[in-house]
Amino acid sequence: MFDNLNAPNGREPARRDGGARQPAEPLTDREVPLSISRTPATVQAWLDGEAAESTLQGADARHVEFWARVNAETARRREVRTPVEVQQRIMAALPLATPQAVSPWYRRNVTVNPAVAIAAAAGLVAIGAAVGAALRTR
Repeated sequence: MFDNLNAPNGREPARRDGGARQPAEPLTDREVPLSISRTPATVQAWLDGEAAESTLQGADARHVEFWARVNAETARRREVRTPVEVQQRIMAALPLATPQAVSPWYRRNVTVNPAVAIAAAAGLVAIGAAVGAALRTR
């Protein structure tokens, strides 16, 4: 799946610098500090519906503005409806018959006709008798 489209295919790759190869610097990981900003408890209570919006007066305005924009965008996206022509194309592309999942042979139900069960039992008894008679004569 991951094909290297820039592979040299056994050839030495052409270089502009006339063949002088410099050793590559070793790759190092560096830690990037993240400033974690926790949502204040009053804003969290407002988001959970446990507090009224009037209790947010002392909270950090950045958090209140951010979550108000998130709530507004979420409400706007909930109201978005798929156009009718798109729904019609989707429904037209669906097959008319629902495909049935085929279960493996060991999970299928086995139904046996009573006459077949009696015949199979009689056959097993006959085979057992034949094997027993063969072993007794030896």
